[in-house]
Amino acid sequence: MSAPREDIVDRTLRWMGENLTGAYTACHPIGHPEAGKHCTNSGTCIVACCYIGALGKVLLKGGPVRKDRRDFARFQAFLRTCMNDFMVESSTLAWPATPRGRNGGDEWLYEVFRCGFVHGFYPSASVSWGRHRSLKKYWFHHRSRLTLNIDELIRGFERGVTEFRRQMVLDPDLRSRFKDYILTD
Repeated sequence: MSAPREDIVDRTLRWMGENLTGAYTACHPIGHPEAGKHCTNSGTCIVACCYIGALGKVLLKGGPVRKDRRDFARFQAFLRTCMNDFMVESSTLAWPATPRGRNGGDEWLYEVFRCGFVHGFYPSASVSWGRHRSLKKYWFHHRSRLTLNIDELIRGFERGVTEFRRQMVLDPDLRSRFKDYILTD
């Protein structure tokens, strides 16, 4: 008996999960001083952040219309709706301004990590990223630097996908027009 056919939503969410797991479980190659050990890589953060933005675009039904910071608005929509624990935790921290003068965990995750990694510049010297599997927080301090916990970012995104699925039940238009919304420019 064959498995039931997946619709575009379930297939896309499965692919997102598989791609994110692949980045997250990546190990250093043979010849590297840490060969065989898990990488704490920027790729994991990039993949998670891109999927956060894409699913936020669906939540906003392809919007917003206004192009000014549209990608950030989409990114923020998913964080607020589906990863609210990230927003709550981030609101408890004192944030210095990002290089562009913005504040907050959502701004730091987007500007410094997502955009920083995608556009090839290293995040600010005042922040870092790392793994802290046993810590159930998105942020921790390491060597006087605010550090993004990649482990919790992945767990948070997975919880966010569960909430995203709940949002589709509440608003069936999100599922029925998923492809239209996710492919919107």
